[in-house]
Amino acid sequence: MKMNPLKSRKDVQQCLVELLSPLKDHAVPGGYHLGDAAAHYSPRIALMEGWSRPLWGIGPLIAGGGNYPDIEVVLSILRGGIDTDSPGYWGSISGTDQRMVEMAAMGLCLIIARKTFWDSLNKKEQTQLYNWLSFIEREKVSDSNWHFFRVLVCETFRELELPVDEKAEKESLEHIDSFYVGDGWYQDGIGGNYDYYNPFGFHFYSLVYANIAGKRDPERAARYIERAKLFIPRFMAWCREDGSIIPMGRSLTYRFAVASLFSACAFAGIEILPWGVLKGLILRNLRWWFSRPILDAGGILSIGYGYPNLIMADTYNSPGSPYWGMKTFLILALGEDHPFWKAEELPLPELPEISSEKIPGFIISNTAEDAQLLTPGRYPSFDMNHAAEKYCKFAYSARFGFCVSHSNYNLATTGCDSMLMLSEKDGFWRQRRETSAHTTGPNWTRSVWKPWNDVEITTTLVSLGAWHIRIHWIASGRALNTAEGGFSIKRYNKLEEAPPFSNTAANKHEALISFDWGASRIAALEPGTLRHGSLIIPAPNLNIMESSAVIPVLEGTLEPGITLLACAVRAGDKEPVVQEKIPSIIFNDNDTVEKIIEHLSGV
Repeated sequence: MKMNPLKSRKDVQQCLVELLSPLKDHAVPGGYHLGDAAAHYSPRIALMEGWSRPLWGIGPLIAGGGNYPDIEVVLSILRGGIDTDSPGYWGSISGTDQRMVEMAAMGLCLIIARKTFWDSLNKKEQTQLYNWLSFIEREKVSDSNWHFFRVLVCETFRELELPVDEKAEKESLEHIDSFYVGDGWYQDGIGGNYDYYNPFGFHFYSLVYANIAGKRDPERAARYIERAKLFIPRFMAWCREDGSIIPMGRSLTYRFAVASLFSACAFAGIEILPWGVLKGLILRNLRWWFSRPILDAGGILSIGYGYPNLIMADTYNSPGSPYWGMKTFLILALGEDHPFWKAEELPLPELPEISSEKIPGFIISNTAEDAQLLTPGRYPSFDMNHAAEKYCKFAYSARFGFCVSHSNYNLATTGCDSMLMLSEKDGFWRQRRETSAHTTGPNWTRSVWKPWNDVEITTTLVSLGAWHIRIHWIASGRALNTAEGGFSIKRYNKLEEAPPFSNTAANKHEALISFDWGASRIAALEPGTLRHGSLIIPAPNLNIMESSAVIPVLEGTLEPGITLLACAVRAGDKEPVVQEKIPSIIFNDNDTVEKIIEHLSGV
């Protein structure tokens, strides 16, 4: 894939075929055995997931007239999976079940590549497939983006002129609408979170629905399209010209699935963005990913983000899970004469340096050096792996990623970048988790959090573009150690030894780490400069982007009572990070945080 320029439709077809080619060597009854790492569901379901997720690419490839050389392997596993007498039978479903997730890809294939996936089955096999997919109409689905899986299966039945449980379908459509909050944003279920499930979940499926059901259900299709028109242009602010996109939240191992939103936009035939811009967003993202070591030695997509890394995985990630990224190959369903393929690839249009997403409370900065996101920290409704690190850090970066943790003992294992860590001087550290009182302005976001019942912290994050400011008002009933991290920077450049490095800051109240490939800086701004700068080398494989990293940190102590901490943070190219003047804050006794923000915004 690294030699593939990923410029043309033929290039993308070739990329998909080469990417999926190793799978045939792992075919077993029931699916593909791609490894032995466990998810919270059974190994049998993991086999099925490894088979089904590539369908997101195979179906569009065939629908667009492409050839998938291993299609007979795919169909053989399908026939065994739906046959109750086969050793590869996928099993019956009772209650909420992971297999429901995998039905959506099957439904898409049955609709857009019917000749291959439906007409090739005999009558008995068609009945078996219908009966197996019907489980999703009868059983309870997770009250989240999963409702779209039921909707897509029902639409499949309708396209195939099979019976549809319209009551179940209507229930799911109503749930989906109840998750819409406004301004293009969905919550992933009532009380759910704001994350990548907006682009690669809700908007992806809704635009697929608009394509396949638009004539039958034009009002709903138009509603979905209008919501996408609100979201897609602003989501571009998360993107960099090199193809990377800000990572935050769960399901990051799906990698290039994040660009599937743009593919679904093209599939729906809607020019929300100029075709050349849309094309550039997708192809640059694919090129960026395939320049990274995301395949294992056998050519299988690995669990991880920037490299193979089980540490950052979610409990529902099996070895086949990363193939959900095949959704981005939906563009292969478009014919070569489609305006998407005929358009010249265009760069990102000019983007605002700072933009505010008031519903989730995100502040996004987009500069030539990076795209970064400040967040009030919305803890997920279920306590997933690394929930605090994936949702509650102060800042997330498209260029530098972020760290997860090994444990809460010893700073080097905590993944302390972009976070204020607190300890009762016993080696155990706490960080921001659940938050409340979220408020957001044009360039700032704020929340309140309590690492202990008698410690309340009001954190305000202010974007100045490449710099951002953090202000913490801490009311503590106990003495604490503090450690606040800037962005983590990769420690090694390819196979070279790490150059000698140290904290090269100009004074002891800041920390600066710089390499030729990037730099990170954090400087204390609080009155009396209570903290000193240092460097932390986190344990290997904590940063999701790079396997080894360095973090600049401010360390200090605070006594019971009211304490103000503040700092300026910057990461990007070496020269500006090292040489730029640090933003300053004027603290007057009666100043509110709003007054401080007003001063900062005028800097």
